[in-house]
Amino acid sequence: MVSGDPAHRPLPRIESDALASILYTSGTTGTPKGVMLSHGNFLANTESILAFRLIDPKDNLLSVLPLHHAFAFMAQLILLYTGAQITFPPSLKGPDLLACMRETGITALVAVPQLFYHIHKGIFDQIGRRPFLVRKLLGVLLRLSGLLRPAGINLGRLVFAQVHQRFGGRMRIMVSGGARLDPVIARDFLALGFTMTEGYGLTETAPVAAFNPLGRMRPGSVGVPLPGVEVRIVDPGQGGVGEIAIRGPNVMQGYYEHPEATAEVMRDGWFLSGDLGYLDADGYLTLTGRAKEVIVLSSGKNIYPEEIEEQYIKSAYIKEICLVPQTSDRTGAVVEGLLALALPDMDAFRTQGMTNIFETIRWDMENVGRDLPAYKRPTGLRIVKEGFPRTRLGKIQRHLVQQRFQAELAQEDRPDGRAQTDADLAAAADEVGRQVLAYLKEATKKPSVHLEDNLELDLGLDSLARVEMLATLEGMFDVKVPDDAAAELFTVRELIERVRALRTAGAAPGAPERRRGWSEILAETPPEVARMVEASSRPSANFITAGSRGLCVALFRTLYRLRIEGREHVPAGGPLILVANHTSFFDAFILVAALPLRIAQQVFYLGFEWFFRNPILARWGRGVRVIPVDMDTYLVRALQASARVLRDGKILCVFPEGERSHDGRVRAFRKGTGILVRELAVPVLPVHITGSFEAWPRGRPLPRLHPLRIRFGSVITAEQLLKGDGPRGADDAETVALRLRERVIALGQQER
Repeated sequence: MVSGDPAHRPLPRIESDALASILYTSGTTGTPKGVMLSHGNFLANTESILAFRLIDPKDNLLSVLPLHHAFAFMAQLILLYTGAQITFPPSLKGPDLLACMRETGITALVAVPQLFYHIHKGIFDQIGRRPFLVRKLLGVLLRLSGLLRPAGINLGRLVFAQVHQRFGGRMRIMVSGGARLDPVIARDFLALGFTMTEGYGLTETAPVAAFNPLGRMRPGSVGVPLPGVEVRIVDPGQGGVGEIAIRGPNVMQGYYEHPEATAEVMRDGWFLSGDLGYLDADGYLTLTGRAKEVIVLSSGKNIYPEEIEEQYIKSAYIKEICLVPQTSDRTGAVVEGLLALALPDMDAFRTQGMTNIFETIRWDMENVGRDLPAYKRPTGLRIVKEGFPRTRLGKIQRHLVQQRFQAELAQEDRPDGRAQTDADLAAAADEVGRQVLAYLKEATKKPSVHLEDNLELDLGLDSLARVEMLATLEGMFDVKVPDDAAAELFTVRELIERVRALRTAGAAPGAPERRRGWSEILAETPPEVARMVEASSRPSANFITAGSRGLCVALFRTLYRLRIEGREHVPAGGPLILVANHTSFFDAFILVAALPLRIAQQVFYLGFEWFFRNPILARWGRGVRVIPVDMDTYLVRALQASARVLRDGKILCVFPEGERSHDGRVRAFRKGTGILVRELAVPVLPVHITGSFEAWPRGRPLPRLHPLRIRFGSVITAEQLLKGDGPRGADDAETVALRLRERVIALGQQER
């Protein structure tokens, strides 16, 4: 028994090699193992980090990491050693963290990249909501601040003072660790005026092995080895990339009761990290990925998924993304490319009233990834409904993702689908629920339909299919479904509840089933469309069209040497649908330059509503006969507007791909054009534009000079397009779209 004054008791003597803790790794690629770390390991790491002079006694650290992890333990050990303050927030929710920063005067934040990504997104989402001119000014100031920062001039702290105040106004340093930080995020934080730095290490290195010195931060790199720590690259290959090996007093004693695993990673005192990277001439270390996570394509190319995921997570519509091998069959026999598993940001889709989740994410991924080499771009996309399993520090556990993905594929192969839940059975007992579920099962050919099924992701109903679905339900229940319902309903449950509410407020039960078809839908004309069509014949509209066409003629026939072929095929008037391929912002302007003035004065275009919100553009748009329509939220109105133009004997210009091609090839034509042709029996004039992709491709901020050619084909009637049997499984509208695409492609392939 020990007695006497505690203050005078001798402190216990602990040898530096005495075991301090056993910490189990998170296991991103396999079974967790117990890492044995000594007191000497932790003290060596502490002394090395203190040499960077990151923290002083006046600092206040916001603790957001799990305390049982080596990264969090080391950060707080250093704070305690220096006598600084540590603050624990009430929760990890965004509002609570911000309130805590402001109330307690946080000066330091040590966190994983995922948290910094969310902070970055919040800041730039707010900037994105500012007026156009303000956004442009802030963008210029951000770039200027980023250029001045390496010279020691911190313009961002002054210009973006409001951003700093949001985090309490005293934030002195931000440190990222635990995973690779996107260099774009690091640069943006530096440009905003924050002192951002990044380190690297593992639990096995207690945990820090490299760090970016303050004032010499290199975004994209994890810094230089700590004092007393050695880093080398084992078997460097192309670009000097190889496995990172670490040696020093911070390296673990081994894995607890696992000598075989210890022997696998220890070589002559060097710890083989399993991470891949390279050292530059200045000794800065850059990570490229995990050795066990490298995807080797059938072409022999190596893919580091984390590096590519950093690019695609920039999409405003993607909440999480994970890349896995795209195989030739479900057995995983041959790796042919990358499959992107993407979790949509449903809040973003709901806020913007958008429903085409798959197409929107695919389009955005093409934009974000356009600068990547072709072999690094995903060859497939699959939308998932749940987040990915992660470690406590936010790293994706890819082996678990692969297991779950394979299990989902096996589930899809089952003929009976998923089992019915109690909620599904309860919904089926109600008359509305029973009829809606039965209709969806019949329409989608799914073995089972569930309340939480997403109308698009699970049932495959795109915008047009939703319109057809709602039209059918209107007839079945004798209710009127608002046009915007197609953009507000995401799940089967929401659909049933909306129909039930409309029926309760409207017609009496027992109304006869009636199927409302496209002919009835297209017969209606929104009042604003009718007014716009009527106004198109005014002299002012003819004057604006003539002036705009004259400018287009001068531009494209001189600078771009526009060649026009087949203009003799253009009829003198409508009704007529003019369909063309779409690769550039130039396409509509090239078309108007190629048409005779008397024809150009009859052509109407559908344009994105958001583009014509500016009063000046709105006025010009009305003059050149652009009907601004929200194609996603109000697809019905777009089709009704098109039908009204054609019924009035005018010409409608359509780009059936619905978007600009990212590679110049003609993409699939959407079904909407086929519906108009089938229902209104109007002839179609196919057109192919060549050279506009080279002149102004998607993603290029400014155009460049390149010769252009436009070729008009022969007019084809609706009867000709529908003659004979169509492709297997395609309805009449889809058949029309497929055959029109073939004709447009054929025009582009003709000899010049």
